[in-house]
Amino acid sequence: MEKLVSIITPAYNCSNFIPRTIESVLNQTYQNWEMIIVDDCSKDNTIEILENYSKSDNRIKFYKNESNLGSAFSRNRAMDYSKGNYIAFLDSDDSWLPEKLNTQISFMEKTGAKFTYGDYMIVDKKTDEQISSMNAPSVLTYKDLLKGCPIGCLTAAYNQDALGKVYMPNVRSGQDWGLWLALTRKGIKAYKYPGCEALYYVGENSLSSNKMKKTLNIFRIYRNEENLNIFSSLWYLYVHTLYVIRKGIR
Repeated sequence: MEKLVSIITPAYNCSNFIPRTIESVLNQTYQNWEMIIVDDCSKDNTIEILENYSKSDNRIKFYKNESNLGSAFSRNRAMDYSKGNYIAFLDSDDSWLPEKLNTQISFMEKTGAKFTYGDYMIVDKKTDEQISSMNAPSVLTYKDLLKGCPIGCLTAAYNQDALGKVYMPNVRSGQDWGLWLALTRKGIKAYKYPGCEALYYVGENSLSSNKMKKTLNIFRIYRNEENLNIFSSLWYLYVHTLYVIRKGIR
C-alpha cells in the first residue's frame, strides 16, 4: 500500500496559477496524498478556487491565516496539520509532472533515504517557455548546504515518520534552505532522486528576485538558526553569494 504524502502549499494572491498547481497534483500517478494549502489572506479569488477544489476532492484541504504572516508561517502551519508518512513541498505557482511523487517516494522506500530532492526545469511564468534547468548534485551534506542551496523547494521531501516534524525558520525568504540545514545538521544526508519531474515558474515580481532582502535573510539564518559567529556568517554569506552568481539562480 502506498504511504501517505502530505503536500505543503502556501498560497497568496495566486488565482492565476494555483489551478495549474493543483491539477498537477491531481494528475499524479501516485494517489495516496493529502494537499494542505494555507492561504495568507489573499485579496483575489484564491479562496473561492480553493473552496471549489476542496469540495470536489477531500484530499485537498485548505486553511486561512487571520493576517498576512508570510510563506514560512503558512508552510509551518500546514505541517502542523499534516498526517503523512512523508512531507513534500509545492508552491502555489509551480507544478509537477505526473510521475514526480511516484519516482521520489519509490526511491526513498527503496534506498531508505530520509530526505530527497530532484532536478527541475525553470519556466517563464508569462510565456510558459523553458528558460533553463537546474541540475543538482547527487548527494548533499550540511556543510555543502552551508555554502549554497541547490535544492529546489518544489522537489524536496522528507520522511516525517523517521525525522518528526521539522519546521522552517520564520523569515520572508530563504526559509526552505533553512529547513534543509535543520534536516541535515545532525548528519542526515540529502539524496537526489532520478529524473526531472518539476516545473519552477519565475517572473520579475517574484519574492526570490529581490536580491537584497534575500541576502539579509540568508545572513539571519547563519546567525540565528545555525548559531555561527559573525565572522563565519560573513564568510559563508560571501561563499553563498558566489554560488548564486555562478549558478545564475533567480
